[in-house]
Amino acid sequence: MKIITHLNDIKIDDVTSVALGTFDGIHIGHQVILNSAINVAKENNCKSLCFTFSNHPFNYIMDRKEDDPYAIKYIACNEEKISILREMGFDYLVNIPFDENMMKMRAEVFFNDILINSLKASFISVGFNYTYGVRAEGRAEDLVAEGKRYGINVMVHDAVCVNGNIVSSTIIREMIMGGKMSEVYPYLGRNYSFRGQVAYGKKIGTRMGFPTVNLPAPDNKVLPPNGVYFSTIHVDGRRYNSISNIGLKPTVGSDSKTIETFILDFDDYIYGKEIIVEFEHFHREEVKFENQKDLHEQIARDCSQAREYHNKYKIDKR
Repeated sequence: MKIITHLNDIKIDDVTSVALGTFDGIHIGHQVILNSAINVAKENNCKSLCFTFSNHPFNYIMDRKEDDPYAIKYIACNEEKISILREMGFDYLVNIPFDENMMKMRAEVFFNDILINSLKASFISVGFNYTYGVRAEGRAEDLVAEGKRYGINVMVHDAVCVNGNIVSSTIIREMIMGGKMSEVYPYLGRNYSFRGQVAYGKKIGTRMGFPTVNLPAPDNKVLPPNGVYFSTIHVDGRRYNSISNIGLKPTVGSDSKTIETFILDFDDYIYGKEIIVEFEHFHREEVKFENQKDLHEQIARDCSQAREYHNKYKIDKR
C-alpha cells in the first residue's frame, strides 16, 4: 500500500476506486464503505484508494489538541488505522491532515481538483451522512449528482444497524467508556485494542510472581474505566490469553495511567517488542488493597477466573 501524507504529494496515474471518509474507528459501517471501493477496484481492474484524514476534523475546527480532555478521542489511532487499511488490501492511502486549506475548500473544488484531477476517481464510495467542502456544503446527494455529470458512479451506503442501533463511532466510544468491552465487538468488528512498545515497569508484578508487560495508556484514545479486563495479547504474530489492568495501581502507587498485562502460561522476554492488547471482557473495578499480600491473593483469583473465561471462549492460537 502506497501512503501519501500531503495533498501536494498526490501523484497518481492509475484510475482509482475511492472510499471517502474520516474513518475514525473503522467500525463495521466504515468497513462496508471501504470494502465496496476495494471490490469495485478488483472488478474493474483499477486501483483501490482510501482518502481520509490523519487527524480528526472536529478537533482541528475546535482548536483542541489530541491530549485535551474535551477532544474527540480515537477508536483507532493513526498507526492503527494505517495497519487496518493495509490489511484490508488498499493500493493507495491518502492520509492527509485536515487543515485550514481543507476546511475552507469549496465542495466543487474538492470534487474537481481532488477527486477528478488528483485521484483519477472512476468510482466513489461514501456513507449516507458524508459531507465535504467548506461548512459541509456538499452532501452525499450532491456527490451523486456531480458524479453523473462526469460518468462516475457514486455509491452511497445506508447506515448499518446492530441490535436496532445505528453503528457509529459515538455509540462505540460510549460503550468503551462504560467498560462494555464484550458489547463493542459486534459494532467494531474486532475487539478494542491498544498497541505499542513494551516499556519497563517497577517489577512489582515480577516480585509478586505475576510479571506483567506494560504500555502507557495513550491520551489520544478512548479509555475504558480503570479496572481489570480479560484480554488477548499479540506478540510476534501469535495470540496468547491474558489479563490486563488499566489504571493507576492504587495499592502500590503510580503517577500515570498504564496498561499492565499478565500473559497466562508465558515467560518469554519481550521488552522493547511491539504488542497489541485486546480488551475482551470487563472483570472488576480497580481496588486499593490494604497491603500487597491481599493484592497478591486477589491477582491469583483474577488469573484463575481469567483462565476459566479463556477456556470457555477458547481462541485458535496462531
